[in-house]
Amino acid sequence: MREGFAIAIDGPVAAGKGTLASKLAEELHGFYLYTGAMYRCLALECINRGVAIDDEAAVEQVLPFVSIRFEGTKTFLNDVDVTERIQASDAANGASVVSVDPKVREDAVRKQQAIAKKAIRKGEIVVAEGRDTGTRVLPDAKLKIYLTATPEVRAKRRLAQFVNQGRQVDYEHVLAEVQERDERDKGRETDPLPSNPEDLGYVILDDSQMSEEETLGVIKKELQRRELV
Repeated sequence: MREGFAIAIDGPVAAGKGTLASKLAEELHGFYLYTGAMYRCLALECINRGVAIDDEAAVEQVLPFVSIRFEGTKTFLNDVDVTERIQASDAANGASVVSVDPKVREDAVRKQQAIAKKAIRKGEIVVAEGRDTGTRVLPDAKLKIYLTATPEVRAKRRLAQFVNQGRQVDYEHVLAEVQERDERDKGRETDPLPSNPEDLGYVILDDSQMSEEETLGVIKKELQRRELV
């Protein structure tokens, strides 16, 4: 049995982490851990229950009723496939709000670590992505990537996602939303998005002018350089 290990991919919203991580996990025959899905699922459950996502006490009461599992690239909330649903802006923005709560983060991190450790013990390569994966969830990851791009490029990617979903959204609105998310993710007191990733052992990768395949190629070369694959 091969030795399992973790790869952490962090970065701001719409940097391409999800697509990259899932493709990398697939190519490495590993396990894809979408950490952000836990916060999106919690936000979605709050929305479904009519709970205000900015009411920390009320949100914390919902935690025991949220069961999440991953199957390949699919995410299930209480046994319902919500893979596409949690990509909507209400769940995405809601996740950024509920994730500020230290109790919510503690609960999510504990679950994420348990899932990752179980997979690693089975000899799997865990590819996890989020905002604080390499600093909080998997600090011992063998490779930490900080994937980023300019706010303008990320806003265009986000807009393309919305268009594919059939939503009519203004670019300037999406750009403002991206910038607001950046400020919230970097400014939260508990487990913020790293502001000094290079000092924390991350390989910084700006994919503003790179295709998904080019970005994936850079990461695979780094894995080979470290003799991890």
